[in-house]
Amino acid sequence: MIDTKAVEKRAAGEGIVMRAAYRWVFLLRKGAAVFAACLSFLCFSLYFSLYFFGGAPVFAADQSAWTWKVLVVPPDEGWESAVGESVHRILLWRQDEISKSGEGILGHDIEFVLLPATDEDAVLGYSLPIDARTVAVMSFASYSVDKRLITLAAGSGVPLLLAGGENVSLFEQDRLLPYAFALDLYRDYRTTAFAGYAAKTLRPESRLGVMGARFTLNEEREAKICYDLFSAAGFKPMPYWVDASVSDTFSMVEQEIKEASDGVLISYAGSMAAKEIWRGIMGRRSPYRIWYGSAPDKSFLSFKGVLFADQNAFLDGRGGFDALRRELWSQRAASLSDRVAAGRANALVFWLIEAMKTLPRETERIPKGVLFPKLEAVTGIPFGDQTLDADVRTHRPKRRRTFIFEVRNRSFFLLDTAETDGQPYADY
Repeated sequence: MIDTKAVEKRAAGEGIVMRAAYRWVFLLRKGAAVFAACLSFLCFSLYFSLYFFGGAPVFAADQSAWTWKVLVVPPDEGWESAVGESVHRILLWRQDEISKSGEGILGHDIEFVLLPATDEDAVLGYSLPIDARTVAVMSFASYSVDKRLITLAAGSGVPLLLAGGENVSLFEQDRLLPYAFALDLYRDYRTTAFAGYAAKTLRPESRLGVMGARFTLNEEREAKICYDLFSAAGFKPMPYWVDASVSDTFSMVEQEIKEASDGVLISYAGSMAAKEIWRGIMGRRSPYRIWYGSAPDKSFLSFKGVLFADQNAFLDGRGGFDALRRELWSQRAASLSDRVAAGRANALVFWLIEAMKTLPRETERIPKGVLFPKLEAVTGIPFGDQTLDADVRTHRPKRRRTFIFEVRNRSFFLLDTAETDGQPYADY
């Protein structure tokens, strides 16, 4: 006897399987049709592109193909510091402007690659990841780091631009390093500033002394430059050579000037020597004044009347960086914690971009060394309310504003400002 219920149940199951099979066949056919349509469209697009534009369409854009890289060394405190953050915001702003400008820089975008921070202790193991798309290196680091970078960048074929660099020599013996550039004048600019200020305020017959320390890295050379500049300006300076480590030599200088009614002693013998001479002069109530030939610091605030010349001391309040701060706020609603650092970043970007704009438009990869002479010729570099021109002789600005100030009431009191030319290399 046939079990009709079992047969019906089996038939129903086979029907379900057949319907599922038909549905899969339908879906596969539909998918094949969609795939064929897409393939036809793709082939048509390829044909259209080849026919009308003479080239294959771009299916996947490789951004690295048109992006040039600038490696950026941060301040020693890192990118999270007030200085680092201000520099970073300027770099991002200028990077986005270039990207959105349409043509970019000769058809290329610029990417500022933020490198890790280092310091005087760790810099010996530092490396620069320079590759074929790297066009420059910028540094916002300290003197000790920048000195190491000068060595690391040698032979790379890309320029190194220092945001400061006052104490970093860009010369090797008497040869200017072709790849190194700096925004600050070299430290011997103070000799020129003092000579200019003396011409404004002193009589040619004024008593003048130039004190230098023998066998020092910088002071002996700067004292000789200062002596020559004052002699050329019509003064009659008296040279004093001392051993900065022997305090008895300072008393010899004091003895020579203690009978004078007035005068100026320009000191290139280190801060200890300047302070020791000041104590001797003040102890004798002499009207002599000391002009200190190196960078100022707060340790001098107790030494009334000491005079300084410096290119950076008053930049925060008198450098004219408010316009840059306002522009960044209006464009990106971003603030600046350190206006001077931001101004330095802005100046370096302008310096580099203006040099790159002078390259041929068809440039894809910048050959080694080709930017060096271009950077030497850049003019109109904005730095706050100053406009700087590069000097081919020094790879620094031709001139910078210098502030002349003295210690009064335990603070620095501004006396004068002057446009000061950078010193050409002089081998003394």
